[in-house]
Amino acid sequence: MFGLSGETLFRDGVLVPSAFVLSHEEQRERIRRACPEALPAAVVAGDPTFDRLLAGRRWREDYRAALGAADGRRLILVSTTWGPTSLLGRFPEVLPRLLRELPADEYRVVFVAHPNAWHGHGIWQMRSWLASCERAGLVVLPPRSGWQAALVAADHVIGDHGSVTFYGAALGTHTMLGAFPHEDLDPDSPIAAFGRAAVLLDEDRPLAGQLAEDAARHRPDRFAAFTSQLTSVPGGSAAALRTLMYRLMELDEPAGPVRTVPPETPVPVSLSWPARAGIAPLLVTAEGDAAEVRVRRFPAEPCTRAGTGPAGGHLLVDASEPEPRWYEGADVLVRPEPAPGPAAWAERTLSEHGACRIAAAANQADPGAVPALTAAMRAAGLLRLTLHDAPPGFPAEAATAALWHADLAGADLTTPTTVKLHLGTAQATVLIEPLAGRSPE
Repeated sequence: MFGLSGETLFRDGVLVPSAFVLSHEEQRERIRRACPEALPAAVVAGDPTFDRLLAGRRWREDYRAALGAADGRRLILVSTTWGPTSLLGRFPEVLPRLLRELPADEYRVVFVAHPNAWHGHGIWQMRSWLASCERAGLVVLPPRSGWQAALVAADHVIGDHGSVTFYGAALGTHTMLGAFPHEDLDPDSPIAAFGRAAVLLDEDRPLAGQLAEDAARHRPDRFAAFTSQLTSVPGGSAAALRTLMYRLMELDEPAGPVRTVPPETPVPVSLSWPARAGIAPLLVTAEGDAAEVRVRRFPAEPCTRAGTGPAGGHLLVDASEPEPRWYEGADVLVRPEPAPGPAAWAERTLSEHGACRIAAAANQADPGAVPALTAAMRAAGLLRLTLHDAPPGFPAEAATAALWHADLAGADLTTPTTVKLHLGTAQATVLIEPLAGRSPE
């Protein structure tokens, strides 16, 4: 209750505000203890922001689709306030670590920063700091926009002492802390009590394991003892505020119902600089046998920057990748956009690229046709990779992982080979067929 004290509410012994709004009866009790003479102006009217979050739950799947999590990925919302005690102030590596530890097809990481961080540092500086993470798949929301919808969409929240974190816990979402400055908060406040109860991430341990461990024991009512003090009138704030406003204006209140508007659909900031290929470089792992394989893909940039990465992974790179370090080091080069002559392109690319083992291009096809690629592979020649039973949005380039693994597993690629491919929560069947022609050695 910042600012609600005798020094700020009174001037020359006179109460300045005609009314000031509290969200919960608990706050009225704190006013009674701290400044009882101000109680006549206190009005408990709930929390309009929380009511918007509640109203938005009907559109959760729409919000998830807008944030790139319509395919069953777990959505992690990372929230920071500003200053040295904030999440990024105390744990600046949290974003690249999440990106390199969590498979890109199983998790979507969304980031929201308090407007003070954007305005204090400037949009250019913030985007510069976040650029490598954005290219690795981080979804960044602009200041003041989209965070409410992202909270409704989230499966996990990681934050600090900011209100976004507390709202996440109040919605029953699995919530953890990356930082929490206990010394800066009123120890009797609900958010301070929440901070003492929530689990703080340990920077010295893998984050993915901690996230999974804490989520496994989470219950929606886990923090209800504290978050129940967020509002005394859940869903009723708009009506209470309208009544108050019309009373202050000395006007008759309209008879019709009050509408609580759900959050707007989030629109992430666009990554326009530096120029990027359609697929960011990925480190790909594949586990299984020659007939069935589980593929996991991790953004390559945060892994290589930290000198870590999944064991046994190969580097998949978009053929339009502008950065030489990625293009020249690729194990697999893909052209995801259909174009004429995929076989000629694949053979030529493999011939010109000494380090590459597989070059694959999407085939042109009629709308509704089964997705297919033509691949050139050293010592195996030309092959067609056809995806069957793939759900909408399934990345066709993932079929190259099935080919890579089938070769390592000793499959006979001179005859048609079928591999069941698991990617995140989705699966598809990849038919690998030899084609006439031979790729360069």
